[in-house]
Order: sequence, then structure tokens, then C-alpha cells
Amino acid sequence: MVKFLNTRIFIILIIVLGAFCSGFFVANFKKDLKPQSDIKVFFTPGTDCEENIIKEISKAKTIDIAVYSISNQNIVDSIITAKNNGAKIRVITDRTQAKVKGSLMDTLRSAGVPVLTNKKHKIEHNKFAVFDDVGVVSGSYNWTTNASMYNSENCLFFNQPNKEYSHRFTQLWNMYKNN
Repeated sequence: MVKFLNTRIFIILIIVLGAFCSGFFVANFKKDLKPQSDIKVFFTPGTDCEENIIKEISKAKTIDIAVYSISNQNIVDSIITAKNNGAKIRVITDRTQAKVKGSLMDTLRSAGVPVLTNKKHKIEHNKFAVFDDVGVVSGSYNWTTNASMYNSENCLFFNQPNKEYSHRFTQLWNMYKNN
């Protein structure tokens, strides 16, 4: 009988201790995961991604763009307008996509926008832009008309907490510039 009670007490202590510890860890873990109410999410088909990218481009003084492909004339027009209005813009794209029919990279280059293509990685498949070193758009959304009109894609707009995207862009820019 004593052995049975000791075993029961031991099991109860383990359960209580486990509940206490899991509550402690969950409470502390949740503190680090604050909800980001300022994240905006959009999906295609539809022009929400395109329109919000254009809106951010029109407001920014510096814009770093790393995208797989750009063939959306509306977005390219907004980039050129921003550049003509004094915005500092840099673009990184995939070397194979820059050459395909419909790519507007030559249009950007002709307008004086610095464009680098990847020379190190198999493909440059990023799809993000950084606005004024703070705001970011990222997601699966390709900056193409097909992405807006026909594809199932997404884009997220948010402020980067630790400049991760800015650091990555600079790393890629320097890597591709020197090769």
C-alpha cells in the first residue's frame, strides 16, 4: 500500500511539474511571438499585389528590388517614374529571365536604373523589395502581368525588424557586382 501511494504521489508530482514547466515555456515563447498586425497580405489573380507595389514605389526614396522576373509594364513605369523623381533604385534579377521575350530589364537599364543579373547562383529566385530600408514586400508574386492576371500567388508587406532583407540585398548586390 505504501509503495502504491508513493508511486501515485510521484506520478502526480511529475504531472504537476510538467504542467508548470510547459506553461512557463509557452508563456515565455508567446512573448517573443508578438502578432504583426501591420502585415498586409494579398493574393492573385487580381491587381492587389501590383497596385500595392506601385504605391510603395511611389512613396520611397530608396528602393532595392530582387526579383526573378519583371515584365509588368505598370510596375516598370512606376520604377522609372520614381527614378526620374530622384529615388535611388537598384535591381537584381535572374540572368535567364532578363533575356526572355517580354522582360523589361532593358527598359529599366535604358532609363538609367542600375540592374545586375546573378552570376553565381543557378537562378536568382528571390521576390522581394526593400523601401527606404524599412518596408518590405516579399512572397511568391512575380512582377509580371501573368502573375497579376492568371496565377495563384501572394505578396506580403511588412516592416523588417532587423534589416534582414536589406542585408541580404547588399550581400547579393556586392556578390553580383564583383563577378
